[in-house]
Amino acid sequence: MTSPATTHRRDRADIQGLRAVAVLSVLLSHASLLGFSGGFVGVDVFFVISGFLITGGLVREVRDRGRVSIADFYARRARRILPAAAVVLLAIAVGSAVCYTAGDLRTVLSEVRWATFFGENIKLATARTDYFAENSFVSPVQHFWSLAVEEQFYLAWPLLLGAVAWLTFGRRARTRSRGRIAVRRAAALVIVLGLLSFAWSLWDTRHNPSSAYFSTFTRAWELAIGALLALLAPELSRIPRPVRIALGWGGLLAILIACFGYDASTPFPGYAAALPVLGSAAILLAGAEPEQFGVGRVLGIAPMRFVGDISYSLYLWHWPLLIMAPAYQGHPISLRGRVVLLVAAVALAWLSYRFVETPFRRARWVTRTRLRSLVLWPGAVAVLLAGALVVQIGFATVPKVEASTGTTTVTGTPAQQAGALQQDVRESAQFATANKKLPEALVPALPDLLADVSQPEPGCSVSTAEGLSHKLCPLGDTSSSKVIALWGDSHAGQWMTTLSDLAKAKGYKLVLFAKATCVPVQALEVYYGKPYPQCLTFQRWVLDQLRAIKPAMVIMSGKVGGDLVDPKTGQVQSEPAADKQFRTQAEKTLREVRSITPRTAVISDINLLPQDASRCLGSRTSTYGTCAQPQHPAVARRNALWKSAATATGATFVDMVPWFCQSGTCPVVVGNMIVYRDSNHVTASYVDKLRPVLESQLDF
Repeated sequence: MTSPATTHRRDRADIQGLRAVAVLSVLLSHASLLGFSGGFVGVDVFFVISGFLITGGLVREVRDRGRVSIADFYARRARRILPAAAVVLLAIAVGSAVCYTAGDLRTVLSEVRWATFFGENIKLATARTDYFAENSFVSPVQHFWSLAVEEQFYLAWPLLLGAVAWLTFGRRARTRSRGRIAVRRAAALVIVLGLLSFAWSLWDTRHNPSSAYFSTFTRAWELAIGALLALLAPELSRIPRPVRIALGWGGLLAILIACFGYDASTPFPGYAAALPVLGSAAILLAGAEPEQFGVGRVLGIAPMRFVGDISYSLYLWHWPLLIMAPAYQGHPISLRGRVVLLVAAVALAWLSYRFVETPFRRARWVTRTRLRSLVLWPGAVAVLLAGALVVQIGFATVPKVEASTGTTTVTGTPAQQAGALQQDVRESAQFATANKKLPEALVPALPDLLADVSQPEPGCSVSTAEGLSHKLCPLGDTSSSKVIALWGDSHAGQWMTTLSDLAKAKGYKLVLFAKATCVPVQALEVYYGKPYPQCLTFQRWVLDQLRAIKPAMVIMSGKVGGDLVDPKTGQVQSEPAADKQFRTQAEKTLREVRSITPRTAVISDINLLPQDASRCLGSRTSTYGTCAQPQHPAVARRNALWKSAATATGATFVDMVPWFCQSGTCPVVVGNMIVYRDSNHVTASYVDKLRPVLESQLDF
């Protein structure tokens, strides 16, 4: 049996291989290659490895010296993480000046500053960033969130372990028995903290999924698992050989199941994180003693060790390449292009490992004194802040241009104003055909794009998949007894403010009934290709509410271009079957609503973009043409089916498409006003511009 000291000091090729599994999983997931939809769990594997190795070093220090040197610890961390991180952040700052417009550049440089102080996860959590959002603006610095989690954990853990050592040893002599007591106390502490963190992870993942993903408090238990393995190494090394072999292969299988089985819809971290975390722990346990038939034989092969060696730099470099390349080109990167970018990331990672990481870790001019290593902290901060400032001054300063709507201003009846706006769309579609350059001043400005939204007050709609009802929040003329009901999902909610203004002017109260991704068509499940029974329950609740309040008018709208699910099988339907179901259920719903109030209207859906508008508009090479899109075929089909159902039932159908698309072209910018705030929602600014259209077509 190998002693704990030997176990930790021995070069464990299986750990390098496990690092390779972790980083390759992340890379393949981010590049959308080989079906690694859940490859983001590679970060969790890194957390377990980190907790194991860092705590192993601290435990040796406690056992050998009876204390923890905080200065030595941070000197080692500085040499390990700062040089490569600083180089990558500086490269991102400079490269962003080429790839992004001034507005997006300010956003990136702001995140560079957050990452410099290891606060990127806090920035992302407070901004409620969705890690899995494919169509929103994604910062090339975003991946530094995991590094921030680690460093925040290590602000506290060495201090706590040092406190345990001091309470155990004090000024007393270091003995083997006291060393065991210190380790047991530390193990008890890490178990308590780990359980608290895991419990918080379960709660926060359910209630605040966006912020939970980036939170140190929801992730601390993953590092604690690795720490616990290091603390209990002597006891765990006695595990029988067959069990170790089974643990190793079972652990690798668990990680791979998560990599291929998880996707953007998996609530994470929460319970789901336990699979890759415990799988990683099992591999670390199995490798405590090498076995001929163990998983270490695969993980320890030369290619895996090589990837493991460069894994830190590879993680740092791959993300900005994958994110900044499409930003520069103004469109998504092809499969071949993504493969080329990953190869480039490997090359940069090797160069970084060879000429940045290794020299700073081993060069005597750095390691000779502790002070020289510690100086890396303020030194890196100073270099990065100065670099970001130079980039911002040198590249991000743009002339102040007075913003204008860029659209025709017409007085007259609402119908006349609507006609003039349609001409603006036609002109912008022609600009797209001619590939005309976009204007300098866009409205809203790109940094404000996501915030340019009409949304109800908290509790006045259902923003989660689980919610089944919400409180009723009157808008418009709240004192009126005449009620207009607006029913749908976020595509109905985007019209809310303008419809509220119209209702108030006409003496109506407006009441919103909205649930995320829940189209107002009965028995229709449209939720990222998965069953959505909560939507069916919500639909029934809305109909009951409509019967109770007896509105003078019901207006319906929703996002209709998604995949439909067969309620009997739970599987995604084929196009013909889905369209047939949509038409049937749309007519059924409209007949039921019209039995409550004859005045029923449907506002058509608009369009679906292949990417968020800001991702296209944020490129310096963007034009009207590079951002314009044809009308999405599924939206066009479903709009036609909804119109057919409205005609058959006597409901009004408000076709908004002519104010978004002309001659088969749907511009993202009309005049200099941005139409979409993401990939499928209209900016509040443009909705307000469309008020005459709604007023002329809706008979209030």
